Amino acid sequence: MTCRTTRTTICVLAALAATTPTLAQTSRAEVVFDIDSDTLLPGESTTVTLAAGWDGPWYSMCCVRTDLVASAGSTGWSDLSLIAPMAGPGTTPGTLGATGVEGIIAGQLNFPPGTPWEPDPNPLPFWRATYTAPTDVTVPFDIDLMTSTNAFDVYIEARSAVTQSLMDVLTEGQATIRVIPAPASTLVLAGLALAARRRR
Repeated sequence: MTCRTTRTTICVLAALAATTPTLAQTSRAEVVFDIDSDTLLPGESTTVTLAAGWDGPWYSMCCVRTDLVASAGSTGWSDLSLIAPMAGPGTTPGTLGATGVEGIIAGQLNFPPGTPWEPDPNPLPFWRATYTAPTDVTVPFDIDLMTSTNAFDVYIEARSAVTQSLMDVLTEGQATIRVIPAPASTLVLAGLALAARRRR
């Protein structure tokens, strides 16, 4: 790079900018699934939690807007809820829809009256729900889960409303719940119990 003497400072800054990674290049963001039990028998339930994880020079999580897409649609889902502190003003745990849970909005304030005194844990849990397997399972099957996110913002520093979007470095969450038929021994016991009740 050649520069005139009067423009030396500008050229040096330009050279530094060309060789220094941007904040986006040095950051990472992800939506993480945590499933209490990922293998269920007919009628059994499990708790599914979503969390927001990030790397980079950020202070805390601001907000996440996402959908939970399930291969079985909305069947089996209940008890949708947000997890504090990501249950701030204007948030919602979403609603059941054709593809799963739609319109999850989780977030918190980073300035009065909601100023956090310490940085959030990372990853930060923000949403939870219950999935219950159907009772009439005759063959094993999988329920594939993934997120479809359209906002993932972090606060840059404490007690500031300034945010940074990490959508360009976001990895969507993915998980699977396996549903298997009840073992033959369980079916035999259930049949005996039913027969005993009928004899009474």
